[in-house]
Amino acid sequence: MFSTVVLGGGWAGLVYALELRRRFLSTDVLVIDKSTQLGGLLRSEAVNGFTFDVGGSHVIFSGNKEILSRMLGFLGNGFVKHERKSFIRIGDALVPYPLENGLYALPLEDRADALIAFLEVQMNRAVDWRPSNLDEWIHGFFGKWIAKKYLVPYNRKIWKRDLREIDVDWVYTPGRLPIPDWRDVVKSAMGIATVGYREQATFYYPSIGGIQTLYSSALREAESLGIALLSGYAIKSLKKVGDEWIINDEIKAKNIISSIPLNELVTYMNAPEYVIKLSKRLDYNRVLVIGVALNKPAPDQHWVYVPNEDVIFHRYAWISNYSPQNAPRDKSSLLLEITISPWETVKEDWFVNKALRDLMNLGIAGEGDVLFTMYWLHEYGYPVHTIESNRARNEVINWVKEQGITPIGRWGCWRYWNMDKVYEDATNKVVQRFR
Repeated sequence: MFSTVVLGGGWAGLVYALELRRRFLSTDVLVIDKSTQLGGLLRSEAVNGFTFDVGGSHVIFSGNKEILSRMLGFLGNGFVKHERKSFIRIGDALVPYPLENGLYALPLEDRADALIAFLEVQMNRAVDWRPSNLDEWIHGFFGKWIAKKYLVPYNRKIWKRDLREIDVDWVYTPGRLPIPDWRDVVKSAMGIATVGYREQATFYYPSIGGIQTLYSSALREAESLGIALLSGYAIKSLKKVGDEWIINDEIKAKNIISSIPLNELVTYMNAPEYVIKLSKRLDYNRVLVIGVALNKPAPDQHWVYVPNEDVIFHRYAWISNYSPQNAPRDKSSLLLEITISPWETVKEDWFVNKALRDLMNLGIAGEGDVLFTMYWLHEYGYPVHTIESNRARNEVINWVKEQGITPIGRWGCWRYWNMDKVYEDATNKVVQRFR
């Protein structure tokens, strides 16, 4: 019998177990994960001197100094500090990110059009205005020029949904998306460089081993504190008998914390039919991550957003610039990210070949530059906050809580959260449990 069993050994589950054990050393904790390779999306692979983050581009940042300090604490002094050099591809131009702060890089006429459209919505927006969907939020905050050139095509590309069907709750999450300051936008249009999304403008990354070093360091601490780990163990059933939980008729627990996908959790619990129906409305996208090793140095960039609708990937990242240990000298490496809806047929080779053609058509690499490619397909890449999905999420979570289970993290709570927000959620749930 364990006092607490945490379902899912990714970032959320591990952080929760650590925080619980730090605060209550006498509490026995078991973390269960179905994979034999722990880490979830925070895994890295080293091949021929190149290190790739298999879950896509992940960097460490937070507007909360305490949480940032805690995350960096796992790395000791083993991290690299960066000033963000990220861009949006508008046609053939690279505009510093976020776009409203990088208008100075555009031709003068485009700057004027973007600024006029931006100021029009600022002046005409009612004080109590609240958008009802993502399309309204984009147009209502940024104006039609930025919407048309960047935010609408980019968001259609990453979410694969009608933007009028997507809720706006996630864009109001602090640190999730930048909210423009009109003063900075005016300065930018006048040719003065300004900084937007400041909490991400400085970011950190492990010196060696890729982003998995962050996870592995936390994992070592968990093991040193006596947290039990069970990997390669698939959950098939989860039953409540009296005041005990029984997993697969084998493992007993007083308390269950779940970071596994919410739609899967309720099936293991043999939930009522109406809950199962609601869980099928929880929307998400898969993500295909392609690693490209190049026989050439990288430009002075970190990552680039690509709204161009004829290009299959929505972002590419020069991961070799995240740490000098990520690629051999005078060589470089890229991560390309492609979202895929759950109902779309996945033909990995086709996606990889199309991505490479697009990379070359954009002039980022030539055919002779590519040393090798790798790819990783993740079933759960991004929760999609459609209005219908959010309603279903709230009802399903309420039912799960009523049964006595605490959901945590991106997939346990079905919310599009960064690493720092996941850390905050997991630690707060520990505090709330023992109030």
